[in-house]
Amino acid sequence: MSETRFINLANTIAERIKTGQYPDILPSIASFSKEFGVCPATIKRVLSQLRDWDLVDGRQGKYVRANPKAVGNPYFHKNIVVFATLSTLSQPFYATVLENLNKAFSSIYLCFHVFVSLEQFKECGFLPDCIIVVNYCDDSVLEILKNYCHPKNIIKLNHADKRYHYVASDSRKAGYKALAYLAEECGHTHIGMLATQINYTYSCFRLRYEGACEYAAAHKNIKLTIAEIPEMLEATEASCSAVETLLQTDPCITGIFASYDIIALGVYAYAVKHSCSIPEDLAVIGFDDQRFCQTVYPQLSTFSENAPEAVDILFRLAKEILLGQPVSLQHYTVSPRLLVRGSSIARK
Repeated sequence: MSETRFINLANTIAERIKTGQYPDILPSIASFSKEFGVCPATIKRVLSQLRDWDLVDGRQGKYVRANPKAVGNPYFHKNIVVFATLSTLSQPFYATVLENLNKAFSSIYLCFHVFVSLEQFKECGFLPDCIIVVNYCDDSVLEILKNYCHPKNIIKLNHADKRYHYVASDSRKAGYKALAYLAEECGHTHIGMLATQINYTYSCFRLRYEGACEYAAAHKNIKLTIAEIPEMLEATEASCSAVETLLQTDPCITGIFASYDIIALGVYAYAVKHSCSIPEDLAVIGFDDQRFCQTVYPQLSTFSENAPEAVDILFRLAKEILLGQPVSLQHYTVSPRLLVRGSSIARK
């Protein structure tokens, strides 16, 4: 028997277990041999393969029993890979999402992996059934991933790319809401924005930028000034220089929205350097709700992404994909929450 035919036979019996056709004890070797028209030695080899796949156990010469965890479980030991950078995984939102996804997938006995480099795909001994790509906007990376997984089985997290399934925070709404709060609740009419990566069409940072611009365009009394921080230069020193650029362009700026928390620290650095007070002279809002947001003084107002809702959607979508049926592209946005703290207060 060819290796291909052998694996197909093993997969046929495996599928019967996963669909509940064999809820307990499997048919005898003689029964399988007669059904598939192969010798008993081949069936014994198939059963050995099924044991390696953790689908069966039993005593040799007596019976073979299906693993109860696999019975009627189409997800059993399928492989789902989360692909992310180490720096991304350190962020509270993504760490929470991965922790809860791991618990959810473990409950259905699915194999959950986290890869932080493309080399891991080359080195692993399996092809992923589904890949969740975390916050990547580089098309070259996606092209490589297509070698390991069908594009329809790729889900992008926090990158609203209409070419793939995605689950993303509503970054456009966050940008709009940030300016609305600074203008309508805090009374700022000259507002600055620290932006980055706005050249990426589907980037969450670009969407936050677009949301802020949308609010300013709809409210003629609001003057919005943008300072873009080059990608990979988002450290506090670079963002502090960007704040100086904002204030040189429009000295009347009194409120700033930062694309994410780490560059919001540039406002704090600027305030120290120029003896300004937050929020009296400069109010600031960030995005991400990093741990340091509550250790700086005053505490940083920021947006918190909705991890529980994102996990629920990812879990449901991944299960649909793993059933092996065609799934039309699905796009979900999750509304982030504005956490108002000391760095932005309503003006009396």
